[in-house]
Amino acid sequence: MESLYIEPTEFTPKIFFDIENSAFEISGFSRPENVIGFYKPILKWLEDYNDNVLSKNTDFEKSILTLNLKMTYFNSASSKFLLDVMLEFMKFMSKGNKIEVNWYYEEGDDEILESGEEISDMLGYNFNFISYIP
Repeated sequence: MESLYIEPTEFTPKIFFDIENSAFEISGFSRPENVIGFYKPILKWLEDYNDNVLSKNTDFEKSILTLNLKMTYFNSASSKFLLDVMLEFMKFMSKGNKIEVNWYYEEGDDEILESGEEISDMLGYNFNFISYIP
């Protein structure tokens, strides 16, 4: 299975799911015209990753997976799919993998910070909230 890389556009975020380093990144601006068409293949890739990579790891030492979310904007339709992506990671955790979620937000961008806090609360999972200066 290969890593997943999707180049960002004016309307879609950068996606880089790096299998070799167990690092997963979604960053940028998300308001795709066809939100289902954009996010469905990403969710399918995560399911395949679970089936073809994580499920084959029978070692007692499971992977530590890092999900870095560095969104500058996302619309409500995208937020539903971002939640779906994170639910896939929660499935990975239920199989014994450790998950670290880093939610980056521009210093002073309370809206993105609050969105991350809401998603963290919905999942019942603590995120690392990291502010940065653009």
